[in-house]
This record gives sequence, structure tokens and C-alpha cells, in this order.
Amino acid sequence: MLAKEQRIGLSIIFGFAVVVWIVMAVWPETPKGEPAPKKKYRTWEERKDSMRLADSLRYAEWAAEREQRYDSFRIADSLRRVELRAQLKRLRDSARVADSLWRDSMGIRYVKHEKKDTILDLNHCDTTELQFIRGIGRYTAIQIVNYREQLGGYYSPTQLTDEPFAKCHLDSLLTHFTVDTAAIRTMDINSCSIDALQRHPYLRYNQAKAIYTLRRQRIRLHSMDELRTLPELSDEDLTRLSPYLRFE
Repeated sequence: MLAKEQRIGLSIIFGFAVVVWIVMAVWPETPKGEPAPKKKYRTWEERKDSMRLADSLRYAEWAAEREQRYDSFRIADSLRRVELRAQLKRLRDSARVADSLWRDSMGIRYVKHEKKDTILDLNHCDTTELQFIRGIGRYTAIQIVNYREQLGGYYSPTQLTDEPFAKCHLDSLLTHFTVDTAAIRTMDINSCSIDALQRHPYLRYNQAKAIYTLRRQRIRLHSMDELRTLPELSDEDLTRLSPYLRFE
């Protein structure tokens, strides 16, 4: 015979087991491999969607406000520019009038220097002289002198139509120039390095390398005819290059 306390304990255990069995029988079984979605996870997805929507609305509002501020700033800046231009024009006009009155009172007459149609030697003129020709500004004059230094001198005014002057449109100005061919600096083909050959505007690297290799093979080059054997140099290249080469 069991004691009263033992019978109560067994009754409790039996009742608990019955409750567990009933719960397991009633509760729906979750398919394997597909965990049941959690309520918190669904809530977080909804929160992310709402946050994304709110963020896009805030960005659209911010972009519209920024565009509005930029438009107002641009209008204000445009008005300030117009006002500044008007003030500058008034100052220039007043300064011009005051200068004219002062020159008249002092008896001073300024001579206006105009560009003249003249003829210049391309191998001896400087940038100041070049700017006296109509159609040549400071930048073009500097470009002409720099190209002369790279070439070693001009042998014909038609060289002003080379690729570096493609945007300058100097074709109509060639009649204003002459050249002193005695001022051309030539290169000794038998002693110059491959770097010196490559620096010349009329030679590319592969052409300079081919000339240097041919010179090493033949020890010494004697004429332009030997360079005609190189496939890297066309007849046009040799014609342009011949005034700058000497064979010693």
C-alpha cells in the first residue's frame, strides 16, 4: 500500500503526462525544413518597409528643398553678377572719361599699335614679332617658337600646317613668312642616341629604334638611301626628315 503523499505525487505526474499528450496531439506539426515564421520577424520586415518608405519620402523632400534653395541662390547670384557688371561698366566709363580729360589737359596723345601685315623669318623671329601678324595671338606665337626649338628650325612655311597647328588655321598666313635654312640645326645620324632621335617631332619611337638598329648593324650610315630600306620609314617621312639629318 502506498502512502497518501505518494498517491498524490503519482496523480500529479499522471495528470501532467496526460496534459502533455493532449497538447502534442492538438498542436499542429511544423513541416521539416520550413521553420515557422516568427511574429517578431514579420514585424521587423514591416518596420523595414515603413522605414524605407519614410526615408524615400524624406529624401524626396530634402531634394526638393535643395533644388529650391539652389534655384534661389542661382537667381540671386545672377542678379548680383548683372549689378556688378553694371557697376564695372560705370567705373570704366568714368575712368575713361577722366583719363581722356587728363590727357587733353596734359597734351598727351597715345598711339594705338595695330597689327601690321609684315614678312618674318620663321627661324629668327620671336613671339613679340609674331604677334604683329593679323591672326596670330600670344598662345599661337609661343607654340610656333616652341615647335621651332623641337624641330631644330623650319625649312618651309608649310610646316605651320603640321599636326600641332591643326586648330590654329594658319594656312592663310603662310605668305607672311620666309625661312633661313642655314639656321637649321641638324643631327648627326652616326653619333646621336636613340633618345635624341625620338625627341624629334618627325620620328616615332619605333622609327628611331629602327634607325639606331640599322646604324649598329652597318657601323656607319652614309646617305638617306640606306634609310629607305627601313619599312618603318615611308618616302614622306624621309622627305620631311632629310633637312634635319647629316651623315658624318
